[in-house]
Amino acid sequence: MENLRNDGVKHKARIRSRNPLKKRKKKMKKCLMFFFMVGLMISGSLPSFSGYREKQSIVLRKWIQEALENNPRLEAAYQRVLSAEKVIPRAGALPDPHFTLSLSNLPVNSFSFNQEPMTGKVIGIMQMFPFPGKLSLSTDIAEHEAAAKEYQREEIRNQIIQRVKQAYFDLYAVDRAIETTEKNKALMEQFVHVAETKYKTGSGLQQDILRAQVEISKLEDEFIMWKQKRLSVTARLNALLNRPVQTRIERTSPELMLPESPEKISSVEEIEQNRPLLKAWHQKIQKAETEVELAKHDVLPDFTVGASYRQRSDLVDMRQMTDFFSATLSVNIPLYVNRKQKAKVAEQELAFKAIKSQYEDVKINILSEAQRILAELEQNRKRVELYQGGLLIQAQQSLESAQAGYRVGKVDFLTLINNWMMLQNYELQYFFALSNVYKSLAEYKQAVGRDVMQVPESKESK
Repeated sequence: MENLRNDGVKHKARIRSRNPLKKRKKKMKKCLMFFFMVGLMISGSLPSFSGYREKQSIVLRKWIQEALENNPRLEAAYQRVLSAEKVIPRAGALPDPHFTLSLSNLPVNSFSFNQEPMTGKVIGIMQMFPFPGKLSLSTDIAEHEAAAKEYQREEIRNQIIQRVKQAYFDLYAVDRAIETTEKNKALMEQFVHVAETKYKTGSGLQQDILRAQVEISKLEDEFIMWKQKRLSVTARLNALLNRPVQTRIERTSPELMLPESPEKISSVEEIEQNRPLLKAWHQKIQKAETEVELAKHDVLPDFTVGASYRQRSDLVDMRQMTDFFSATLSVNIPLYVNRKQKAKVAEQELAFKAIKSQYEDVKINILSEAQRILAELEQNRKRVELYQGGLLIQAQQSLESAQAGYRVGKVDFLTLINNWMMLQNYELQYFFALSNVYKSLAEYKQAVGRDVMQVPESKESK
């Protein structure tokens, strides 16, 4: 009896399993559950624009500080500054004096110091004194050179800050691309499952399954590409931080708001006051101008003052000899002033004019570059605002409509896939446009020399 009861239960189970209506209802429940889950994922895939608050990135600040402490290029610039500062006291110092020790009027027949009254041992010292004003001008030249090196170090510092920021926001965009690709792949795998379910129930097509599988393969290829790009960006960032290039870097936070437009420059003088590169060029101009003045002073003679003491020995005939003291003053004569000193003045004047022209060229290029960067920044800002204000919302609504139509069989699978990919592509383009806004902002601030250390606030700083 027990065996018959068990056989009856198994027979009823086989009958239930063969019931196509119940099986179809079960699969349709799975489909409805899937679309419910997809809807949740779609609603969570869009950036939450309304809840953004300005956040400073503690991670970015740490990276900037680490780069400023460890970057070898900045360290080399600092050593050049120290080297230039050591030149300043040397430039204003007098030339080394000359010490002399000699023998005078020593008879060669005996080489005796007490044979002749004119024989003596001479000790002397000589010091050259440049014409008044030359040493101070040389000191000024060295000071201008040291100041130019310091501003060049500041320029390199700002460049490193800008490059760290750009690497960070490149990493931000790539991380969002990886996340989007991962999300797409997971959802596409679920699409494959639904297409297979509908195909088994007779309400779907096999080409829907194949189409979804092709999209999965494309997403896997994109994932490999984005991972490779991330390795490239992290290697660049690690180089700036002076780390081993293989050092692992965590994913960046997706929380990032659209920054405000930077304050536009009001005048050229504002850039000249803030940009270290232009300050360095200004010091070079002053140095060249001082070199012209020094070349003009070279026409004036230098003075050499000397003093000597002659010690004489008492003679063999018992005569006592008195020691002598001597002093000298010599002046160099600029005899070839037209060929030497005046030619040097002309040389320095031409070099001064060349540096001034180079400065104007650099200034014009900086102004042009700042305007170009600002135009790109505003263009990317408008793109971000367009995505936030319309495209992403419209793409989401289009996908929801296609999802509802596919559920009741009014929309084919290809339309559903296309709407989904359109939404994801817009989201990806949004993140890249937002990244480009921050990269252009960092580049613009470095170009005009303002607020280079400012970074967006991060969640952790709250």
